[in-house]
Amino acid sequence: MNKPGVHAITVRIHGVDRIFDSGEPVTIGRAPEVGLTVDSPWVSRIHAELSWQGGWVFADRHSTNGVFIDGRRVVQPVRVDARVQLRLGDPASGPLVVLTPHRSRRERSPAPAHTPTPDVHKTMMASTTQRPPVRHRPSTAPISAPTRIPPAGLSIGRTGENQIVVDDVLASRRHARLVRIREGLGIEDLGSVNGTFVNGARTRRTVLREGDIVTIGKVDLVVAGGTVRYRQRAPAETGLSLHGVGFVVEGSKQLLVDVSMGAGPGSLTAMIGPSGAGKSTLARVIAGSANPSCGAVTFEGRNLHAEYPAVRSRIGLVPQEDVLHRQLTVRQALRYAAELRLPPDTTTADRDRVIAGVLAELALTEHADTRVDRLSGGQRKRASVALELLTGPSLLILDEPTSGLDPALDRQVMAMLRNLADAGRVVVVVTHSVTHLDMCDQVLLLAPGGKTAYCGHPAGVGAALGSSDWAEIFTRVSADPDGVFAAYRAREARGSRRPAPAPPRVGPPGRPAHTSTGRQISTVARRQLRLILADRGYLTFLVVLPFVLGALSLVVPGEAGFGAAGPGAPTEPAQVMVLLILGACFMGSALSVRDLVGERTIYHRERAVGLLPAAYLFAKSIVFGLAALVQSIVLVGIVVAGKGAPGPGAVIPSGSIELLVDIALTACCCVMVGLLLSALARSSDQVMPLLVVTVMAQLVMCGGLIPVTDRAVLDQLSWLFPARWGFAAGASTVDLRAHVATVQPDELWQHTSEIWLLDVAILVVLGTAFGFATLRHLRLKAQR
Repeated sequence: MNKPGVHAITVRIHGVDRIFDSGEPVTIGRAPEVGLTVDSPWVSRIHAELSWQGGWVFADRHSTNGVFIDGRRVVQPVRVDARVQLRLGDPASGPLVVLTPHRSRRERSPAPAHTPTPDVHKTMMASTTQRPPVRHRPSTAPISAPTRIPPAGLSIGRTGENQIVVDDVLASRRHARLVRIREGLGIEDLGSVNGTFVNGARTRRTVLREGDIVTIGKVDLVVAGGTVRYRQRAPAETGLSLHGVGFVVEGSKQLLVDVSMGAGPGSLTAMIGPSGAGKSTLARVIAGSANPSCGAVTFEGRNLHAEYPAVRSRIGLVPQEDVLHRQLTVRQALRYAAELRLPPDTTTADRDRVIAGVLAELALTEHADTRVDRLSGGQRKRASVALELLTGPSLLILDEPTSGLDPALDRQVMAMLRNLADAGRVVVVVTHSVTHLDMCDQVLLLAPGGKTAYCGHPAGVGAALGSSDWAEIFTRVSADPDGVFAAYRAREARGSRRPAPAPPRVGPPGRPAHTSTGRQISTVARRQLRLILADRGYLTFLVVLPFVLGALSLVVPGEAGFGAAGPGAPTEPAQVMVLLILGACFMGSALSVRDLVGERTIYHRERAVGLLPAAYLFAKSIVFGLAALVQSIVLVGIVVAGKGAPGPGAVIPSGSIELLVDIALTACCCVMVGLLLSALARSSDQVMPLLVVTVMAQLVMCGGLIPVTDRAVLDQLSWLFPARWGFAAGASTVDLRAHVATVQPDELWQHTSEIWLLDVAILVVLGTAFGFATLRHLRLKAQR
């Protein structure tokens, strides 16, 4: 109880509440002598001050990085008459400070016996008993009058050159503009990557009405008085809320049943339960990748599924498998990810500044230049989280982040999640581990069939379920899911009557924002090249392979090479050509066959945040195609040096150059075969058997070892194999029919320009067809 004349305020930071009175000012900063120490690189030694001046006032003490409220830097002292949330040093990832002034004795009314204390405030968010808040969309509100808009309009963007600055990494430098239009106040998008949204719908140019909500990046602006200002969210429009969520598949199979939960900013929620309880399904619903069959999910006052295009940038999802290329360093992986996720007008210095902040928040700065495959399990998981933090999400969902980790690393990961939540995010973690649930603000225990067994603070599970032993609880929940669900509903009914959930409002998911196709191709190609150079074992294999295959071709007996075969080696030119084509098929397929399946998880996550499948595949095709060309030059050079050059080609005067074209095109076509096999393979273990079978089939179907001409079915089937057309092109180049007396009279081997061009054209067509088949499979995989 406050003494008469003494006023108190609660300051929450890093999840800890401290109460101060009005007796003397409270200094906040990094220095040890301040009243409230905040250990963060964003915070100055003496950053801010909280004092009583007839009312509580929070003031910046000329800090380097400033104080931010709703993403806007505060330059004047702020009166704290009600609960205020602010960030120190950075609008997205700076330490979150929550100020809650106490009412004076005269303002107080007797508190009911069940009023929660400040220490358990966050735990009371577990049960959501009201209908989801529906934000008003003023379709009939008056059109805003542009009385405060100059003739040239007001530009909105990330940098200080704009009249309205939106300090968000997802905003473009010049993002949008408020303009005068015939009807009144309008807004037009200036070609931004992440788009401009009005009331949740993306727009290029539209008229604005009073009360409309304009979303740029993760910042909401409200139209008022002929302009826009930062939107102040009501308490009901903060955090995450689930209202009677259900999920049904195959018409009647229920995976989730009437799940309700609330999680405010700064909270850590664990979703636990036995296998088949629907935890991952619920995580997908919360992330927006699956639509609920009934009920609603709201985040920051928005119906998440109805306005998903406007909300998706605020959601970060960390899958169970690491989404990092292990051959790269942490900094390299983050740089490539930042190029793909941040607007293209973000400078290198800006990207490096974002990366440095993320590394500092996750305590990875000292490991920034360490290869991912040399990190510990906990450090790799932090690096995966770092990828998601690049865009500053306010909702972070993690699927089994502690899977496969020992107890010490398990605790490290949970401590990391606790810190991420304390920075002001809503953090939801799906986990089987129950060892460190005491770090969470609440747990959602699901029974098989997606039925809620308990939702509340971990310490309250004993009173609700009659045991604090999680093994016993899981056994009971698995044995009687309907019983624990009925008991949970009975407990909820005693607290308050919950209305029936509203029907789901689901809008079109829209396509994720993405940078330009050319930029994506450049980023993925440069990353792929670095991956090849960083994997020394793989690089050595690629370098040595053409030398080995070239040396094997020299083993063929005879001295005629590609000329007229002598009596001692009547089939020498044909044998050399078979080995050349087989080598080209093997080199091309081996280059790419393990690639797509090896980074499938990474691709799916990058696809979800805007990577175009066509750009992804084209970039890899370029890099692997160039590698195949270099290998082909080495292979043909060795054979020509050892066996002699062929005569004039069918089209190109130099037979050696034309032969190189034949081999290089065959190798590049087989690169596309390898990519298709890699896309079709379900796991890396299937890749090598597929490669062996494919190469053997190419050997049989090439026509140089086993005759296929005029053999029903076999001849037609061979047309689908690059080796058939590659060998035909090579045979046409060296005029195999004239130099080998025993050769079959294949029309595709004639030493004429028309036949050679036909063989080469079919190789190009096959490679293109394999590429389109791979692209189609990548797109289908991304949609599932």
